[in-house]
Amino acid sequence: MTVLELRDVHRVHGSGETAVNALDGVSLMVEPGELVAVMGPSGSGKSTLLNLAGGLDSPTSGQVLVDGTSLQSLSRKQLAAWRRKRIGYVFQDLNLIASLTAAENVALPLDLDGVRKSRRQAEHALSEVDLDGYADRFPDEMSGGQQQRVAIARALIGERRLVLADEPTGALDSRTGETVLRLLRSKVDAGAAAVLVTHDARHAAWADRVVFLRDGVVVDVSQRDQPEELLSTP
Repeated sequence: MTVLELRDVHRVHGSGETAVNALDGVSLMVEPGELVAVMGPSGSGKSTLLNLAGGLDSPTSGQVLVDGTSLQSLSRKQLAAWRRKRIGYVFQDLNLIASLTAAENVALPLDLDGVRKSRRQAEHALSEVDLDGYADRFPDEMSGGQQQRVAIARALIGERRLVLADEPTGALDSRTGETVLRLLRSKVDAGAAAVLVTHDARHAAWADRVVFLRDGVVVDVSQRDQPEELLSTP
């Protein structure tokens, strides 16, 4: 089953003469085992696309489906549970909870669903992003790059079918950034689907497909066997 599907999605902010078409008729399908990178200039609609795919915003028209279920058909409570179980999201501003330790932040989605041994899973997830020994540290006791890795561990923990990542390597050095991309790629190769927003063609090269946005419209698509096309965004 297709994991993520956007059907002729429009998102308009404002109304009348001040209306802005953040997305203008975008259709996209992401299958299990597929990593799709989204590129484009600032204001092209990349983050809007992720917010709609993750159920954090609703389209003005069109449909967003995850595992065949229309997100618009769910109540707010149902949607929150759906996101928690099926969607991992790496936000640009991280959204870590300052009063929780690194392990508690990572385990939070599992704890809310009553999953046993969540602490053990959280420690393993932190280890995968090179944060052994940081489980009991609070966000303000870590660097920005370390906080970002905590956010990535939280997005990848559990049985998430869909991972959405908004510039997940932005605050990381090149070695750690590659570690994160390998983790994302391994999650996808194990059967998940992922959408990665990035400005870096080297990071987009990890994807199976690259979608280029401009002014809320898909203007081009490159496949993994066309790496030279990643070097010049339309």
